[in-house]
Amino acid sequence: MKTNKLAFLGLLTLFAAHFVLAGDQKKEVPIEEAMKCFCATWINPEYYEDAVPYSGKIVVKEGTIEWYKNETSKSHWCDRYKIEKSWIDKDGNVWVNVLGEPVTHIKIRKKYILAKISGDGNTLEFAYDWTAYPTVDPESWPHYIMYKK
Repeated sequence: MKTNKLAFLGLLTLFAAHFVLAGDQKKEVPIEEAMKCFCATWINPEYYEDAVPYSGKIVVKEGTIEWYKNETSKSHWCDRYKIEKSWIDKDGNVWVNVLGEPVTHIKIRKKYILAKISGDGNTLEFAYDWTAYPTVDPESWPHYIMYKK
């Protein structure tokens, strides 16, 4: 009887652990759906002129990202991009891994961008690196915050 009770408690613990861990897992999202969230005009109201990248405003269209110094300037540079992976977290935020290649500044290398679009679709946070995708740890990555125009 004691063995059955221990076995039952063990199974119950494993079952509960499965549901707790499943709650933290990310769910893949079709890239077409992620694209609908990512494609927009995004503004950084706290932008300053010496910021790199020039990210007072970015315009994301299907396949291109245009970077602007501010809301009224002409495009400073343009990247072609491809969403390589997309998922939604337990809070409803959409995450995308984006590979960007320069169109206007050929000497600049590829960019590996990790972006998070808030569940309400109004806030974009992103970080980039020249060698690999940044990790999903918003507390540690230097990142940019922009808002949908």
